[in-house]
Amino acid sequence: MNGDMNLTPFKELLLRTCGHSFEKEREQALSVSLFRRMAVQGMAGYDAYHALLLRDSDELLRLTELLTVNETYFFREPDHLNMMADTLLPEFMALRKQRPIRIVSAGCSTGEEPYSIAIMLRERFGAASERLFEVVGVDIDSTVIASAQRGVYGKNSFRGMDKSLLERYFEAGSSGRYQVCDAIRKQVGFEVVNLLGPSYPERMQLPDIILYRNVSIYFPGQVQREIFGRLAELLAAEGALLVGAAETFHHDIGVLSLVKQDSLFYYRKTPPLVFEERRTASRFSTTSKRLEAGAVRTGSAAVAKPQPPPMRPQATNAPDSPAKRPYSLPRVDIRERFDEAITLAHSKQYDTALDVLAAIIEQDGTFEKAYVLKGSLLLSLSRFDEALVVCKTVLERDPLCLEAYLMLGIIARQMRNNDEAIKRFREAIYLDATCWLAHFHTGEILYAQGDEKRSRSSFETTLKILAGGPLKELGQAFFPLSFNAEQFAVICRHKLSLLVPAKG
Repeated sequence: MNGDMNLTPFKELLLRTCGHSFEKEREQALSVSLFRRMAVQGMAGYDAYHALLLRDSDELLRLTELLTVNETYFFREPDHLNMMADTLLPEFMALRKQRPIRIVSAGCSTGEEPYSIAIMLRERFGAASERLFEVVGVDIDSTVIASAQRGVYGKNSFRGMDKSLLERYFEAGSSGRYQVCDAIRKQVGFEVVNLLGPSYPERMQLPDIILYRNVSIYFPGQVQREIFGRLAELLAAEGALLVGAAETFHHDIGVLSLVKQDSLFYYRKTPPLVFEERRTASRFSTTSKRLEAGAVRTGSAAVAKPQPPPMRPQATNAPDSPAKRPYSLPRVDIRERFDEAITLAHSKQYDTALDVLAAIIEQDGTFEKAYVLKGSLLLSLSRFDEALVVCKTVLERDPLCLEAYLMLGIIARQMRNNDEAIKRFREAIYLDATCWLAHFHTGEILYAQGDEKRSRSSFETTLKILAGGPLKELGQAFFPLSFNAEQFAVICRHKLSLLVPAKG
């Protein structure tokens, strides 16, 4: 479609002015939109249209509106909304007794998210929600803001909504469309805002909560960081910033504290905690740097990476006896010894590998890789109670440890606690959507429970991930032991053959 057209000047302009990136698969959308706007303006020359964009901010806005993807619906990702209403709002109401709680939906599109918030507030706080809260939706696209202000929606907008809420808060119109009732419309304000613009309107200032969900996926990394930093600065003290599940760790850049609330994550504006410098880098070096810049928190309290006593080998009656003395480890390079433990594990010398790991942990209790490998070995030996203790120790130190959640899920499944297992696998997938072992085990549990639709989805996802790289490497993505990815792929294909819907 773009022929000989040079898209580079247009891509640079759009990146600079609104933060949107149009590389690879999005180039087609850019080409189509440029041709449409050039036809409206009666222009055939690309250079002339580019010059028009440089001098005419209204035309630039029209082009931006064509390029904005506005896929949304009511009560999207409801777990975050429920957490906000049930946990964050009561806390803020206790802190902000002299003023309403301000909630901003950034990148609100056609308004489903801010209206969902207003409905949720009305359900929990009744008519008092009008004075207790201020809800503002902002978007760069003036067309969608105008649509949001009208508050009229078709059936696709209600696919995540309870029918009783539809009946209480919407009025039926023509052609199967519904309009938000006056009480809810009155509670939500809207503004046209460019998040990369020079300033933000008064109604966005010092919000207690910002929802910035499923917006940054359209921005390149540098723009993501800039906008996130500006929103973080905008927040009131102790304010919270919620992003979409798939975007969580893109924004963990040390600007705000990452908080874990049950199985969910969000960001909080809190003073950074001070951590002692690590003696030895670990597998979690990236996470460690994030923790030092802004504390990871669980529940309502920050996790300051407590340093429990080292996990020492059990004491003996004759510590100086060569036959009884624990594995002797000279104080040398821990990484070298850790590699030795892995080699021992692969050769199935599990007890000796555990001795090496115990000595590593005794020398440096901050070396998380040793704990994770120890948990994996204990899991392989079916010593589930001991593995459980190790996993909990790891999570005290690093609440973002994927392997710990995965091991907890496997332990729970072995103990026939499927609800706990599903929860842990879900947490693992939240941390890394490509965690195929979590998808696989979820599928196995759902299959056993007779949930064919969701188990099929889990097995298909597992196969899709496994198809994305060498099976040998994928088999070692989380543990160095026990998991043969090719065998798991065979099991998935077999289960899917059993799940094929019967033909009429």
